[in-house]
Amino acid sequence: MTLHTAEVVAIGDELIHGAMLDTNSRWLASELESAGLSLQRITVVGDDLAQLSDAILQACRRASVVVSTGGLGPTLDDRTREAGAQIAGGPCWFDEVSWLRIQDYLRGRKRPVPESNRRQAEFPTGAVVLANPVGTAPGFLLSAHRAHWFALPGVPREMQRMVQDHVLPWVRTLPSLQPSVQQLLRVIGPSEAMLGERIAAFMHGGRNPAVGVTVGNGMITIRITGTAKTVALAQQACEATAKELRPLLATWLLYEGAEELHALVVQRLIARQVTLALAESCTGGLLAGRFTEVAGVSEVFLGGFVCYANAAKVRDLAVEPALLAMHGAVSEPVAAAMATGAAQRTGARLAIAITGVAGPGGGTPDKPVGTVSFGLSLDGVVQTWTLRMPDLGRSFIRERSVLEALAAILRSVQA
Repeated sequence: MTLHTAEVVAIGDELIHGAMLDTNSRWLASELESAGLSLQRITVVGDDLAQLSDAILQACRRASVVVSTGGLGPTLDDRTREAGAQIAGGPCWFDEVSWLRIQDYLRGRKRPVPESNRRQAEFPTGAVVLANPVGTAPGFLLSAHRAHWFALPGVPREMQRMVQDHVLPWVRTLPSLQPSVQQLLRVIGPSEAMLGERIAAFMHGGRNPAVGVTVGNGMITIRITGTAKTVALAQQACEATAKELRPLLATWLLYEGAEELHALVVQRLIARQVTLALAESCTGGLLAGRFTEVAGVSEVFLGGFVCYANAAKVRDLAVEPALLAMHGAVSEPVAAAMATGAAQRTGARLAIAITGVAGPGGGTPDKPVGTVSFGLSLDGVVQTWTLRMPDLGRSFIRERSVLEALAAILRSVQA
């Protein structure tokens, strides 16, 4: 069976200097592999013409399909067209139809039409123009060496639309594609090393489906990637591996799927008609912000309290001053009182409280930086627990606390 390989080239000085994150390549990798291409490499290169031309040329020598993003704007530092001209061995040609579309696009949005936008209607010799219905930068398709090179704009919305309109329909015409499917198992609790030891038998090279792990703020994602003649067969292979992994993961397995945890929690709360309130100290509203990213959360999220100072805990959540004096703000009794207070103030069925030492200062021998106490009240029944997180910085501790709270909520509503 023919193996169709692909490479992605992300273009722009802003990417190599860290001013912007390269989110396009991540999205492209998923789309191309799902379509049946084998992604071999992702290259990030700046706007220097010599380096840009070389990066694309080398990708075209290695892969059968190359997709680049960026460098198709109207300014002089947008040099993908020039790189294409060098690779094609001839001057750029001007496409009057593209220029008319660019003018129509700008005028339709009551915007001026700078003369510099004419550069976006220039294409390398031999290139096929790829229309961009949601922006001013058309792309192009150029045959170079053993590859078909798709040059697309770097604006994510435009790039994604053009992949759907031009790249994927073309890819699907290739013979003997091997579509790829991913199944995700989300784990919380063990270290990466501990988990790796438990599932080591599934992680050897050359396995199909392949099994790998990625870590982020305490959440570990087990990624099962299966390749087969059809999507259905690839899905069956992934599920067979997942079926073997689940008993090994036991209570470490929190949920499955590509859904973000906070969005999944909102779905479960709505499905079970469980209303929610929050009481946050060290996370300072970070958990509330995560929930309000989700459309429709107003059905269940009644409100939240950011009670950073002890006085605010007393005033807003009716935490007893004596409780604070006896146990300290970072303690399970105070977390329980905060959760109870949030539930009573709002009438929510479920309330969760977070209070901890996020650092870099404030730790003590008994409660070092990374000590975080949680309280969860569901229909008046309160449970508490404390985590001792590694001191990997203030942001890590706050994000890990949010993850822990989300996991606790999910477990309480799916039990």
